[in-house]
Amino acid sequence: MTATRLRSVYIEELNRALRPPVHKSVNAAQMRAMLHRAHDGDPILYEEPDEKTWIWSDLHLGHKTSIGAFGRPFHTAQAADKAMQRAWVERVAEDDTIVCLGDITVDGCLQPHHMLRWQQAPGRKVLVLGNHDVDPINRVEHLDIQQQALALVAPGDPPLLLTHVPLIEVPFDTVNVHGHIHEKRSPTPNHHINVSVEQLDYAPANLKDVRRLARRLLERRKVPAGKRTRRQLDIVNATMP
Repeated sequence: MTATRLRSVYIEELNRALRPPVHKSVNAAQMRAMLHRAHDGDPILYEEPDEKTWIWSDLHLGHKTSIGAFGRPFHTAQAADKAMQRAWVERVAEDDTIVCLGDITVDGCLQPHHMLRWQQAPGRKVLVLGNHDVDPINRVEHLDIQQQALALVAPGDPPLLLTHVPLIEVPFDTVNVHGHIHEKRSPTPNHHINVSVEQLDYAPANLKDVRRLARRLLERRKVPAGKRTRRQLDIVNATMP
């Protein structure tokens, strides 16, 4: 899928979310803001080495409601923030890239200490914009981010489409790596991989491992369905080199 085609597909998906009746979980203003960004330009071609790239989504920094809403195993938002920060620092090298597939924070919860920790954390930071990131209340423009895009196209075997909202239309030889739906299952078992932090034990995943899982899913190799993405990555690493 070309970058231009991905933009077209993503625009259609965002429009679909806004068709009546709009689900109560959809923030129409945020979706319209994402649509506006989608019309500004094509998604970006991402060609950094897989082994030097880390990926996750939906950190919701500082957001205490996320603890109960998504079943996060922490007593406080501060504990969740510290656990994710620790996982980031332990895995990502200074010359690596870390890609967040949207929703760094929500509801105006970003605080100066979040900005400082983000700046001090290792790696080149890339943000694929989520619905909360385009909301001015969340001030992501104050974060140290080297590149922003509505979506990324990562060529390889197989090609990966990196978006925040999962795509309904995905080419047969491609996998959509996404966030947005947190602990819920992806739209399909073979063409989607959910990298929301709830799926990754609150630690970024290496893109090499994600692409290996994507390849096995497309090959219809037996990867247990219904498992969290982190568990699927572990199974593939152990049994499907």
